[in-house]
Amino acid sequence: MNFDEILYKIGEIAEKSGDWIKNTLRELAKPTPSKTSPKFKLLRKLIKRELTVHELLSLNLQLSFISYLVLSLLVVVFFGDELYLGSLFVVYFLYLRYILLKNRDFFVEVEPYRFFYYGLTAIGFLSFLGYLLIRRFAKNVYYFYTYLIAIFVIVLAFRHIYKLKFTRDWTYGIVEDIKGELVLVSVHDDIRANVKPGKYWVDNTEDVEVGDVVKILIEERIFRSSIPKRVLEVHKPKPSSSETSTEPKAESEKSTSK
Repeated sequence: MNFDEILYKIGEIAEKSGDWIKNTLRELAKPTPSKTSPKFKLLRKLIKRELTVHELLSLNLQLSFISYLVLSLLVVVFFGDELYLGSLFVVYFLYLRYILLKNRDFFVEVEPYRFFYYGLTAIGFLSFLGYLLIRRFAKNVYYFYTYLIAIFVIVLAFRHIYKLKFTRDWTYGIVEDIKGELVLVSVHDDIRANVKPGKYWVDNTEDVEVGDVVKILIEERIFRSSIPKRVLEVHKPKPSSSETSTEPKAESEKSTSK
């Protein structure tokens, strides 16, 4: 390969890299909803049991948010620089926005997740930023006490707004087994009902069959996930596989708009 060919190859690589960067920035600025579900190959290897795409997306949001908090804490402890903290916030927020918008069609309901994680991310950033500013300008310990109280009030206010806007006392599940007046239901991750995915034995007084989608009353527990308690009604027949969505999008969105 002569010198001219080397220069041509370098120019070709630079052109392709420029196009890739331009397309990446365009996609980050305005993500196009995907028509194919994300693979999450690493998460599938780490998690032993089978999860739906919706549950994998929810788990990805949880892990990425925890990672963001840990990295923010490290920035505060080792650097104490508002610019680094702000840069980390911008990068994570763009990633969060990309995941939510790119995969919006694969969430059972995307809006509660968007409101929840946008809100928590903003509160997390303001908390770390507030600490850096107060540490720099505080004249006594009472400034820190006031700061902690303010953060606590903001978190409670956010929780109250979220509960008013999204929280409900029921979820959907698929009937997996029936034993007398008890039925085994498979429930997916449901942020609105604060229910973890899994299989639960619940009370039943309805005429159900294996494979039916049922509406389930949940029992709320303070600072813990809620638990399904009783079948309220049979929603409509669905395939018996626990890997299908347990909450029809149209029905869920209709209940949100009320």
